[in-house]
Amino acid sequence: MVEISYLHDLRIYTLAGEYKGRIVDVVLNMRLGTVSKVQVKVLNHEPEEENEDFNIRKVITKGLWIDSDEKEEEEEEEGEIFDVDYDKVRAIGDIMLVDLQDDEKQN
Repeated sequence: MVEISYLHDLRIYTLAGEYKGRIVDVVLNMRLGTVSKVQVKVLNHEPEEENEDFNIRKVITKGLWIDSDEKEEEEEEEGEIFDVDYDKVRAIGDIMLVDLQDDEKQN
């Protein structure tokens, strides 16, 4: 089990080791009471480690919204936001590993 506050600003990598960006939002499915997806801000380069303290107030005010079950497709350009379904997450630790192979084949 992982606390939602831990996910905010976590670095995202594919299973192949490609850096994709950082989590900016966590989307909850209120009906099921689970994390539905995470929103990732695309960064074409891995930023240096930041020593910013994190608190739950920041998540609630800036990084949490409710899933309305809508699907949106967005371009992956620097600074853009894209969704990663939570079922694509393979591991969470100091980084998050996601399996985006099916998504990349469709693009």
